[in-house]
Amino acid sequence: MKKIASLLSFLAIMVILPWVGFAQEAEWVEQVIVANGNAYESSPPFVDFVTVQTYNPANGATSVFDEIKTQSVQDVVIANNKIYVAAQDSIVMYDANTLQRLMAIADSGLSRICVLKDWLIVTKQYPIVRFFAEVLNANDLSLIARIQNISGDCKGIAGTLDSVYIAVNGGYLSTTGKLAVINVTNWTLSREIDFGSDAAGINDIYNYGGTLFCINETPYGSSDSGSITAYNTYAMTHINYLLGLHVGNGAPGIKNSGTVGNMLYLTLNYGIGSFNMDTRVIEDTTIFPDPGFVNHISFTSYTTDYVNSYLYMNVGNLSSWGINLVGTTAGDSVTSFITGFNTDAIALDYRVPVGIDDPVTRETSIAIFPNPAENMVRIKYTGDAPVAEILIRDLTGRTIYRNNERTVSGTWIDCSSYPAGLYFVTVKTDSNTLSTKLIKK
Repeated sequence: MKKIASLLSFLAIMVILPWVGFAQEAEWVEQVIVANGNAYESSPPFVDFVTVQTYNPANGATSVFDEIKTQSVQDVVIANNKIYVAAQDSIVMYDANTLQRLMAIADSGLSRICVLKDWLIVTKQYPIVRFFAEVLNANDLSLIARIQNISGDCKGIAGTLDSVYIAVNGGYLSTTGKLAVINVTNWTLSREIDFGSDAAGINDIYNYGGTLFCINETPYGSSDSGSITAYNTYAMTHINYLLGLHVGNGAPGIKNSGTVGNMLYLTLNYGIGSFNMDTRVIEDTTIFPDPGFVNHISFTSYTTDYVNSYLYMNVGNLSSWGINLVGTTAGDSVTSFITGFNTDAIALDYRVPVGIDDPVTRETSIAIFPNPAENMVRIKYTGDAPVAEILIRDLTGRTIYRNNERTVSGTWIDCSSYPAGLYFVTVKTDSNTLSTKLIKK
């Protein structure tokens, strides 16, 4: 399909279509979960509440499967076959297969949630004035720790092998952006890194090969002062990249970004553009244009599909209608489906194939792509046993990369500094050792 020029032309050709290009042979998107906020009701009786909806990309079917008795949504994440929704004063957990509510807890000042290993990291904002982050057990939502001494309202979360990084936004009147570094062994604040006034409005964080890319939304009252901060977790240095464009959708703190490969997708001038994390420059200012912000129509939230290189974009006027537009990262239209009119959170449920003859044991294998590689390479492990260690060695046998985080998910590695040539990749599990070759261009 042709790249669109406006929201109206997108809507004119959008119908609910059977899914095409569905990647079942590797990872695929089993379902899309959207959490819909409601109409603003200033006084009781309150009659409009948060709804949670599933969309099946294989057949286009949608269904609302739960209602949460609150008024707004802050985040939704999917991990370990569970769905977690942060909705104003509640955190609700669902079974991703049956969509049944498993449990819910009362909480307050919710901002963002993130699953790392068996932890559910929760960040907080106003009206909270202390303990701006907490750690829950991802299996039963019990409290593990409250993190003290963070200096203000918090937003996005990212993790590495031994630390959790939290964006310290400080609220909409803050004049600086900070990054809190949390020690996961005792859940204490190791330090706060002040990125300065150019990083005011810090929001989402993405880990790309050991560098954290922080999206700094245009602060309240400014016009085009948004930026991106790149923080190197190894060298512990940072660079602020001023974009000279309005970053964010005008509603501070909403998650409007995502990554596919080396590309970071974010809201620029109320439309969707891209930033190249390798070259550190804006790749495209308008992949999808502003849907009509001056008429109170906006991208209320969106996310990226790294399997199919799609964008799932929620558009609405916050009062009467909402729709999710599915398009490619090149700006072409794919399909659409109806949502609520105030859809503030969205997440994709990725699945990997299991053995057909033996539903318990998966074939153990590793795959590398792209191969040959130039900048980033993904090592994908398939198997039941968790990965104990990943090694990359050169032809002399020298180890140039080591990762001992226990995981079964794909690992992105920055190989841009490796000299051109042949390398050997080894993935060790508790029961097996797998090896393959990597060619660096």
